[in-house]
Amino acid sequence: MHRAIDPSLIVRHLIDTAQETTCPLCFGSLAISQHRDRYVWRLEGLVHQRYRDKRCPRQDCAGHRTLYRPLVDLRLALPHMSFGLDVVMAVGRRHLEQNQSLSQIGRDLTDSGVPIHQTHVGELFRDFLAVCRLCRGDEAQVQQRLRQQGGIYLLVDGVQFDDKSPVLYLCWDGRSGTPLFGQRLTHRDTDAVSEMLRRVKKMDVPILGITTDGEKGLVPAVHKVFPAVPHQLCQTHFLFNCAEPLEADLKELQASVEQRADKVRPLHKRLDRQAQASVRPWAAAASAPAPAAQAAPVMPASEREVARTLCEAVRLQARVSGKAPLNPRQLVRHQRLEQVRACIDQARKKRLPGPPCAHALARPAR
Repeated sequence: MHRAIDPSLIVRHLIDTAQETTCPLCFGSLAISQHRDRYVWRLEGLVHQRYRDKRCPRQDCAGHRTLYRPLVDLRLALPHMSFGLDVVMAVGRRHLEQNQSLSQIGRDLTDSGVPIHQTHVGELFRDFLAVCRLCRGDEAQVQQRLRQQGGIYLLVDGVQFDDKSPVLYLCWDGRSGTPLFGQRLTHRDTDAVSEMLRRVKKMDVPILGITTDGEKGLVPAVHKVFPAVPHQLCQTHFLFNCAEPLEADLKELQASVEQRADKVRPLHKRLDRQAQASVRPWAAAASAPAPAAQAAPVMPASEREVARTLCEAVRLQARVSGKAPLNPRQLVRHQRLEQVRACIDQARKKRLPGPPCAHALARPAR
């Protein structure tokens, strides 16, 4: 049964779009055809992940039926799971290394803001054991399916709960989202990682490319085991590193946005109370049925209603999200508030009863 999600609990929004841009048959541009939403509970809170699938928009093209999906990133959560991989690692580490009971772990997670039932804690611990002994890449059916799709894009990354716990390395196919191998290593050395990569090589499946981060032990291991396979570093990590010098300016910009929103909030509340206490004199006439030969009059918006609309726009636009690091939410919120300011200045200059774009700005951006 689908549970209702409270938007106020979401701490992070992620958007993954299919990388393909051109239809291989008609060479036209692919368009986003559908969205798929996923909500994952992690130790930091609730994460909203949106997948944007593409297909050829031309219905007369034979490639219209082909749907292109974005690459699946298992670092957030395992497939079909509502709890993040970090929660799975926390359950396994506390139960095995700290000898905590599963019921105590469940209570601690709930107190820390991760709502979980006691029965789910046992399931997460079994998932922890399965991930640590992951060997789907050895299955003949999996290898056959990966050969039929033309090869794999190998993604390799290590997940560590803290600086003391062992590192869980995962190898998976980014093209189909199939996890291949998983292994816990006490050290991030090249020899240990190379042994795991050799298991991938024994699958005898074409490897089209490899993507990793810039870990010191992982990069030499990839070059040692797969010297002829194209290898690139994760572009997301690279972009975040490029945007790191802007963190101070973005925090200052966000503080400015919050300050402006805080100043508008009391005015918005006062206007709401005044609107609820007063009744417009033409409300009864507008609600009554109009004569057949005469249309109902359209009443102009009052100055108070325009102010309420603008306050609502400021409140909503101060909470819109953006995609970091190229489109950070702090910059998006600042730009939206500047649009509201421009509408007010335009209306003041033209002496109009209300800015024409106020209602459009009042809708939250997707």
